[in-house]
Amino acid sequence: MSKENMGSSIDDFLKKEDIFAEAQAEAIKEVATWQVAKAMKMQRVSKATGELLSRKP
Repeated sequence: MSKENMGSSIDDFLKKEDIFAEAQAEAIKEVATWQVAKAMKMQRVSKATGELLSRKP
């Protein structure tokens, strides 16, 4: 079996199902959350401290 693309991309599928924008927004949120968690771990910031820092005045 060859390794070439055997159909449309996931983006094409999501667009056809009319959920591309929603899926893309959710993916962006997940990546941002992961990046913040990684940065907090590197800086040794607890979740409680992170919540305090993220509150709006």
